[in-house]
Amino acid sequence: MRRITLALLVLTTLLPAACGGGGGGGAPPAPTVVNLGLVPADVATPATVAVTNPLPTEAEVTDLSAPGPFVINAGQLPTTVAAGATIQVGVTFTPAGTGPYDENLAVQATGAFGIQVLSYRMLAEAEVPSLGLLTANVAFGDLLPGDSAERTITLGNTSTVTTLSLFGATVPDAAFAFTDAFPIAMAPGTTRDLTLRYAPAGPGAHDTNVSVLTEVGGRPVGVTATTGGQIVVDLGTQTFGPDGNTPEMNFDVPADAISATVEALTDQGTVTGLRLLEGPGPREYENETLTGPYFWRTNSGVHISQIPNTDRPEVQLVPGGGTYRLKLWRVQGSDPTAEVRVLIERRPAAGTAAIGTLDLNVFLAAAIAPTAATAASDTTLQTVLTTVDNILAPQGIRLGDVDYYDVTDPTYDDVTSAEFGPLLALSSAASETRLNLFFVRTAIGGGILGVAATLGGPARNGTQLSGVMSLYSTGNPAFIGLVAAHEIGHFIGLAHTVEQAGSHDDVLDTAECPATGSNAACPVAGGGYLMHWQAVGGTTITDGQGLVIRGHVLVGPRLAPPPTVLQTKPAAPWIEVDPTVPQDWCGTCRCQHKSGR
Repeated sequence: MRRITLALLVLTTLLPAACGGGGGGGAPPAPTVVNLGLVPADVATPATVAVTNPLPTEAEVTDLSAPGPFVINAGQLPTTVAAGATIQVGVTFTPAGTGPYDENLAVQATGAFGIQVLSYRMLAEAEVPSLGLLTANVAFGDLLPGDSAERTITLGNTSTVTTLSLFGATVPDAAFAFTDAFPIAMAPGTTRDLTLRYAPAGPGAHDTNVSVLTEVGGRPVGVTATTGGQIVVDLGTQTFGPDGNTPEMNFDVPADAISATVEALTDQGTVTGLRLLEGPGPREYENETLTGPYFWRTNSGVHISQIPNTDRPEVQLVPGGGTYRLKLWRVQGSDPTAEVRVLIERRPAAGTAAIGTLDLNVFLAAAIAPTAATAASDTTLQTVLTTVDNILAPQGIRLGDVDYYDVTDPTYDDVTSAEFGPLLALSSAASETRLNLFFVRTAIGGGILGVAATLGGPARNGTQLSGVMSLYSTGNPAFIGLVAAHEIGHFIGLAHTVEQAGSHDDVLDTAECPATGSNAACPVAGGGYLMHWQAVGGTTITDGQGLVIRGHVLVGPRLAPPPTVLQTKPAAPWIEVDPTVPQDWCGTCRCQHKSGR
């Protein structure tokens, strides 16, 4: 009787479970916690769950789980488990994304005298994969078309558990390509070197951003690849003292530099100049009493001093490089500080000091025929630009990449003196820092055909000194090209070879022509020079002038093919000029001078 009574007792205890209750009649047991920890987000992770039959009799264990990221493997259940025995049930976790997961699995044990539901709380953290960039940018220096160079880009899989698959790369510029074969697997915690090859087929802007793509979320890792040899030395914010001068600053110039340009950015009402500029040796360009041999100009908003800005031997860069000393002088205005940097142009490849590429942003007024959409196929505009290219070519400089922009505000169809600066400030819309060339219907009342903001302009968009302006006409595109080339010549550092009043530029190899007509030094009116103050049809740029313009920060460092002009220079084209062109056709009639003298 004792054995029968025990059986009835067990039956009585377990029967409620058949109606949905837990075995034993009380609250169901707390879920068993199974924590998979940190796992990859892009692959399925296997795991096991220990299932113990809680019944005193053999039981069939079945899967009650709802669909979700945690799934009991097919073929595991149902299965029979002896009383009190434990089995290992295979589970697969397939995350739908990164982040934490907290889900439930449930199994049911069904025996002869009862049913028990067992719950498992499944925890996991699907890792956010991380591809680290150990090489943020690579610089290739100067390469001539036909040459090539390779640089190493190092990536690091900084993930803890995720193996990354690098499945490809985006390289917007065809001059660049990875030499590696994709896909590439990177185990967690490892690094990998990739090889980026640069092989320019022609001149132009080849700086680009390349991206390495991963399978995990397709997250690209970007690398900036730059060409050319420009160095930017940021001298930071400098404060003008009570005497109007900044503290002394130092910067290093490498031996392969062809120019160094000091740039000081202030508010538009402040005029800045040089107080001291000295090279190694020491070589004096400017001293604190303003009697040095280097000729510089003041400008409001942005001050520019380029060395060299002439072919005179005493103001060239010091051979072999070295450390330079600099002070700036607030000539007028009240801005207490200036943002100062030095831009150094390098030409490390043999023979490349004599060549360069000039990229343009061309802005088109609303009233003229070509638009940004039609400019590339507009034969008149392309004739204008080809003329500019032909004028620069004898000095080894070629036009490179050209971007086009519309000036939609009709205010700037016919530009007055007061509107010229704000027009140039529209260059802030350009995506690249290049020489900004604005074509308008009329310039400065119509008597002026072209004007540059300054002699030797800044490598900045969006200021009132950021570019040049030329009228646009369909009547004689070659002459419009001459006007544009003349104003570009001013912006990249050239003064008039002679001014209307008879003063001459500071370049030694330009003959001292008369202001009007010819003389023994210049048997042709204007000497045939592009930069004569009158438009007489000449387009010649001398070697001394070429030295100056190749050193401008917007010329190069992207290089053209080695032109034959380095050996035999073609004759400069002569352009027919309408006799009605006014004498003061160029609005950039500024004498070369040094402020303070």
